[in-house]
Amino acid sequence: MYSYPELSQQQQASLPVLHAPALPLEAQFPDSTHQLWQCDTADGMMILKVCHQKRVQGSTFWLGINHLFQLDFPNSLGRTQSISQFLQRGGGFVVPEVIAEQAGYYVLVRYLEGVDLSADQISNTIVTQLAHHWGKLHLQISTKWGSIDNPIFSANDWPVRLEQTIQLLSDHADITIPNEILKLSYEQCRTLSAEQFVPIMPDFRWDQLRQCDDGTLAVVDLDAFVRAPRELEWVLLEYLLSPQQAILFADVYTQYQPIPDLSACRLSYRLLLFLMNVLGETKLQDWLDQPVLFD
Repeated sequence: MYSYPELSQQQQASLPVLHAPALPLEAQFPDSTHQLWQCDTADGMMILKVCHQKRVQGSTFWLGINHLFQLDFPNSLGRTQSISQFLQRGGGFVVPEVIAEQAGYYVLVRYLEGVDLSADQISNTIVTQLAHHWGKLHLQISTKWGSIDNPIFSANDWPVRLEQTIQLLSDHADITIPNEILKLSYEQCRTLSAEQFVPIMPDFRWDQLRQCDDGTLAVVDLDAFVRAPRELEWVLLEYLLSPQQAILFADVYTQYQPIPDLSACRLSYRLLLFLMNVLGETKLQDWLDQPVLFD
């Protein structure tokens, strides 16, 4: 009888029987908050994701997400099933089937055959699929923001909480953020007037996607999905697409709705994403100097 790693007997009592020892998977990033295990079970191949709470406490990303959106990660792991169901209804991507979950501890999902994506293998087909997915998901509009399944904040809360979160993260940052940049970002925050909020993935990277064997795309990390202004996700996209890919993406996305104006929010959103270390960039000026792809 094999045991699921890092889970108590009580936690794994209702899980599918293991046929072999679970195989640890290498973390994509040194600050990953989970350990992943591939599990060969009586009910097929699974992926076990175990949260390391000490890593969460030291993560500037989760400090920012939990403060801004009141997400309560890792307790929000207990809502993975409902988030998965929402994304299946509202978006265009495949989502792994959630087999079991426990708030604060772990998620067990069915393994999807395919390969994880990386920046050097993004084809026009993948860009098109992503644009359709975002287009569909960004039609799921609400007047409240916060968590996907229980958004509690009003539009007036967004500029206030955004400024507070940038202040908090800059205080915790390993580098000193120039006062002039902070001042400009706070001034920009106070002018924001977001009224519509949609599901977004503020930690979106290519390796969060998996190309399944049948050619469809799956989103495999559901931890950080929140409701927020869609502009925040568009600002992040400028770091991920080439100029040519950006043109294709915009052509497809505008089948659903216009591209938002990023000029009034780009600085504050770029600073927020830098402080949350979403792509691992450590040089602030290089980050802020990223070319504008959508204007």
